[in-house]
Amino acid sequence: MRLPGLLPLSATLLITGFVLLGCQKPQQPRTPVARIDNTTLTLEEVVARFDSARGVSQAQVHEYIQRWLTNELLYQEAVRRGLDKTEELESRMAEIRRQLAINALLDQEVYTLASQEKPEEQVKRYYEDNKSEFIHSHDVALMSFVLFGERDPANAFRTRIARGTPWSQALSELISDPTAVSHVITRADSAYHTERSLLPEELWKVVHATARREPSFPVRTSDGYYVLFVWKLSRRGEIADLPYVTEEIRSRLTIAGRRQVMDQLLENLRSKHVVQILVSSVPQDSISLRPQE
Repeated sequence: MRLPGLLPLSATLLITGFVLLGCQKPQQPRTPVARIDNTTLTLEEVVARFDSARGVSQAQVHEYIQRWLTNELLYQEAVRRGLDKTEELESRMAEIRRQLAINALLDQEVYTLASQEKPEEQVKRYYEDNKSEFIHSHDVALMSFVLFGERDPANAFRTRIARGTPWSQALSELISDPTAVSHVITRADSAYHTERSLLPEELWKVVHATARREPSFPVRTSDGYYVLFVWKLSRRGEIADLPYVTEEIRSRLTIAGRRQVMDQLLENLRSKHVVQILVSSVPQDSISLRPQE
């Protein structure tokens, strides 16, 4: 059964053709895909509602058409009853416009400027001045690892480091050797981990048992064989390293910057207007307000 207002098979073919074309610019004239009385929905309007980088499927187009039909029928009935012109609706629309305008101003004057990248020196200075606020609530390991698919390559890699080859050099040589790197499943270098973030869970026990800056013996897991290298293990209650809290500091600085810009903006705006508070008190047991005499 075809819905009233929908085009026949020819329109469906046009939809399919448009989907296959993907990101091509819409061609004129526009292609109508649904109509209620004198109100028309075009294919270009539908596609504009989706992420063109991913493409739009025929099913998505038809689903949108169904929603449009429902909403348009309800809207036209609301207009027919005069519900689009009620005092309550006008008040709500005015408040929405007011808030959107405020948001646009804040985006322009506060958020954009205050969200700019913070210099490294500013981050470091904040860290030095507030170290006591960055205390670990759990153990944190700064570590590297390589996961091998087989034990022998893992043992060979571990042995090279144990005999004095620096981790970075051994890793670089491993990566540059096509035969050796073919045994590597994944790796991570100089990353922070906690007991919760380091998986499989048996690896955390190895972190505590392995001497600092020494390679672990290959750890057999369901994923393969891990060789761990712990650069530093910070205990609960110790001050966190700067790299570990850098993003938190940047976030704090951004929030503080926004607050400062906002305060300055309000101060400037107050200087341009006559601002009066015309209420002398707010009774504790009543929501009524007593005007100033």
